[in-house]
Amino acid sequence: MDNQKCMLIFGMDTEEKTIISNVTEPKRGDRIVEISDTMINMTIGDIIGGLKFDIVSKEAVPQEKIILFNNYSDDELESSLKAIREQLQSKPIFAVVTETSINWTFKELLKHLIEEREWYKTAKRGK
Repeated sequence: MDNQKCMLIFGMDTEEKTIISNVTEPKRGDRIVEISDTMINMTIGDIIGGLKFDIVSKEAVPQEKIILFNNYSDDELESSLKAIREQLQSKPIFAVVTETSINWTFKELLKHLIEEREWYKTAKRGK
């Protein structure tokens, strides 16, 4: 599988997608892939690879805003995060695709990221 550099986004409205497109680096060839509700049972690797299986699921999908970075250098990641945070009013969950998460379904990763965020919020309040 070709591990292409791309940004995976989920739960963004039209304005947010436009902002993300405008602040990322088109000259670097950044590719933005939107994950729809019908793609939640696909693996991250399949989504990155360009596959799209629209699978209707009866289960509710958490309405979260997610931005996943795949195959970005540290400098590219840092500049992209900074630019997006400066322009986007919403507070999405940011994450990097890992060797482990690339094999997970988006639904599994979404659940994990939400749990991780909640743990962090609880730990932060406990300080």
